[in-house]
Amino acid sequence: MTSLLGGRAGRAYERAQQVGYRSLPLHVVSVTLTMVGAGILVSSIVEVIDGGSETITLALCGLLWIGVGIAGFQGTRMPDRIQILDIFVTVIAAWLGLTAAGALPYILTGTFDTIDDAIFESVSGFTTTGATVLRPIEGTSKGVLFWRSMSQWIGGMGVIVLVVAVLPTIGGGGMDLLVAEAPGPTGERLTPRVQETAKRLWIVYISFTVAVAIAYMIFGMDLYDALSHSFTTVSTGGFSPYNASLGHFGSAAIEWVAIIAMFLAGGSFVLWYKVLRGTPKPLLHSAEFKAYLGLVAIASLIVYVTSGQSELAMHEGIRNSIFAVLTVVSTTGYGTANFGDWDVPAQGLLLLLMPLGGMAGSTAGGVKMVRLLAVASYAHRETLRQLHPRLVRPIRIGTASVSQDVTNRIMGFLILALAIFGTTAMLLLITGTDLVTGLSAAASALGNVGPGLGDISPENDFRNIPRPGRMIALSAMLLGRLEIYPVLLALSAIPILPRRLRR
Repeated sequence: MTSLLGGRAGRAYERAQQVGYRSLPLHVVSVTLTMVGAGILVSSIVEVIDGGSETITLALCGLLWIGVGIAGFQGTRMPDRIQILDIFVTVIAAWLGLTAAGALPYILTGTFDTIDDAIFESVSGFTTTGATVLRPIEGTSKGVLFWRSMSQWIGGMGVIVLVVAVLPTIGGGGMDLLVAEAPGPTGERLTPRVQETAKRLWIVYISFTVAVAIAYMIFGMDLYDALSHSFTTVSTGGFSPYNASLGHFGSAAIEWVAIIAMFLAGGSFVLWYKVLRGTPKPLLHSAEFKAYLGLVAIASLIVYVTSGQSELAMHEGIRNSIFAVLTVVSTTGYGTANFGDWDVPAQGLLLLLMPLGGMAGSTAGGVKMVRLLAVASYAHRETLRQLHPRLVRPIRIGTASVSQDVTNRIMGFLILALAIFGTTAMLLLITGTDLVTGLSAAASALGNVGPGLGDISPENDFRNIPRPGRMIALSAMLLGRLEIYPVLLALSAIPILPRRLRR
């Protein structure tokens, strides 16, 4: 092998066989690929049970990624020291590897004719956006659709959280990795050991998934539908094996299960863990939770009054209104009633809700309630300073003070988010979308919501957006899921990326 590689490459290969490359990104990506392979392999089992024709293709695809992942893991080692830029490069490398590997089953099974559509569906899945270019959905093999749902479940809690949970050699950089991927401005340990924190978060996540699946089965779904929809409900992803989404079942009980589950999934899993441990005080005293609950309640009431749903039977109108608000605020993106046909005030409110998201530490996308509370406190302080220029007043979220460093990061994030939203919307309009579709697609993609208004309403899909526009939306999905900073910082490392990969 050395003679075939020759020179420096041959010597590098020998060193890799002796001690392995010391590379955080390659080590983590290898574990990520192994997990993707395992998920695809499980989907091949579903295909066997269904008697579908894609069993061998899915099985070989799963085994391929498992083999590549194991080989990469054995050929790499953790570095002796981890720098902050290495963290961001690792997160981006893991997500790029994840989405590329996840697209392969779509390509090999012929689910999509073009690679870019397969990549779009994979990115939309792992980022839990739920925007789809699969048309029609029904008729696709059950194994492929199961993988489609599972990709959202893997991406919901976060692949890095899973890597930290299973990788004992991650060392002191584990918490930095969690914070870099976590959906929110801060990270919180449940235990002194970061690996134990990651494990407990995944235990809550898995338990929640099982509970939702059981609830769906109790109210009429079979095992396949219950698992598929529990994956995409708990992850706030919104993919469904049916064109009509949850509306396919025509069941008020199933919709109420989804409403409760979406609300919980849009809340903080750290707080839910504490509640399960018998300490509900942090939840009851959480200003962010109160804001989240209040937003859902007030927005649902406004939508009920302004959407025309009040003309239906009260129980149906109220259910439709709450469902629409929660599917947008939690960024799940399920469809029952087509809110694209509702009155304009209700559509406008839902458009405004798209980029907001749920709580920090949830599986929801968007800006998050905690950032909005911090910005409100900042605006209040600056308003008072117009009257009292020497006023010294900390930024507060509830009774807790927010440090100036965190406030600066939040303000910087919001400025970047607004700039990216405006740029995305403008580029979508240039590709040929109408104004309503372009604005809602930008908000939906950056907020990881899925459906929007206009040509991407719940009864439509992203195939109605021109192909260049879909690539723009794809980029916005990744920026939204990884919350901008890691992506921009990793891009800044491109000139020195080969050296970073070998650290």
